[in-house]
Amino acid sequence: MFNQIVTKNNEMKKSIIFLACIVLACPSLFAQKDYQITLFPWASLNYNPGAAGEQNNTLCFTAFFRQQYLGIKEPAQSDESVTTENYNDISSRNMAFNVEFYSRKIRGAFALSIDNDKAAYYNNINLKLGYAFKLNLGPGKLGIGAQVVMINQSLDVSKLHATVQDDPLLKEYNESEMNMDFNFGLYYKAERWFAGVSILRMLDNSAFVLSGQGFQRPPRTLYATGGYIWTLPWNPSWNIEPSAIIRTDLAMMNFDLMAIARYNSVVWGGLSYRLDDAVSILMGARPFHNSSNNFLKGLEAGLAYSITTTKIGYRPKGSFGDIEILIRYCFDLYKQEVFSGYGSSRSIYKNQY
Repeated sequence: MFNQIVTKNNEMKKSIIFLACIVLACPSLFAQKDYQITLFPWASLNYNPGAAGEQNNTLCFTAFFRQQYLGIKEPAQSDESVTTENYNDISSRNMAFNVEFYSRKIRGAFALSIDNDKAAYYNNINLKLGYAFKLNLGPGKLGIGAQVVMINQSLDVSKLHATVQDDPLLKEYNESEMNMDFNFGLYYKAERWFAGVSILRMLDNSAFVLSGQGFQRPPRTLYATGGYIWTLPWNPSWNIEPSAIIRTDLAMMNFDLMAIARYNSVVWGGLSYRLDDAVSILMGARPFHNSSNNFLKGLEAGLAYSITTTKIGYRPKGSFGDIEILIRYCFDLYKQEVFSGYGSSRSIYKNQY
C-alpha cells in the first residue's frame, strides 16, 4: 500500500514538472504570450495594424489554421487515472480570419480580424477593428495603423483535476474574462522590400476589464519585421525572398528567420527557423496569378510543416510537429475604365477606388 502511494506521488510530480517545462519552453502556451504564425509575411495584419491594405486591393480575405504540438499529451491529474494510462490532449490550436477594405477615397484601409487561440485548457478569442492611413513616402507607402481589441479569455475548469477534494482555488477561479486594449503599428512597403514595427496591448495589465477578473493577461509585446525581394540576375523568373520577425516583451525575446524561392510569382517554397522551437518546411502557390480574370488571380494558398526541435518533441506522448494552412483571396471591386476617345474625359475616373 505504501509503495502504491509513493508511486502515485512520483507520477504526479512528473506531471507537474512536465507542465512547468512546457510553460517555460513555449511562450505561446497557456495564454501567457501571443500565438506564433509560421507564415508570418502573410499575416502582417495579425501583429501590425499598419499593414492593413498592403495588397492594394479593394477587398482582401485571409484565413489561417494552425495546429501546434500535434500529438502532445499529459497524464490526467486524478489519482485514479495515473495507473490507467489516461492522457489529455494539450496541443494548441489557432485560427484567424482577416478582412481588409482598401480605398483611395478613405486614404487607407479598414480591417476586421477575428482569431481564436486554444492552448491546453485555455481559450482566447480576439476581435480587432482597425484603420491604417496610407502615406506616399519615397519609393513606397507608409501605413500608420491603430486597432481596438476586444479580448475574451476562458478556462475549462472541468479539465483540471485537484489533488485535494473540493479544492477552493478551483471553486473560486473565474472561468472567463473580457477586456479591451489597443494596438498600434507602422508598416512601410516598397516594390522590393518591407519593414514594420508595432506594439500590441498598449495598456498591458491596465487594460479595461469589462467582466470577470483573475486572469493573467498577455503582456505588452513589441514586434519588428522586415523582408526583401531579390531577383536572380541570370534568371529573372526566380525571386529569393528572405524575411525575419522579432517579438519581445522586454523580458523575453523570440524570432523567426525565413527564406523562400518564388518562380514566376506563381509557386514558392522554402525554409523557416524559430529560435528554440522549430524548423519549418514551406510551400504555396498563386495558381491564377497570370490569369486575365481579376477575380481569380488574387487567390493564394500556403502550407507549412514545423519539426519541433525542443525536448517536447523527443519524449513519449510528445509533439511530432506543427501544421499550418493559409488561404488568401484578394480582388478589386471595380474594373478600371480605359478612355477610348469618345465621351467626356470626366468618366475616366468614375469607378476608380
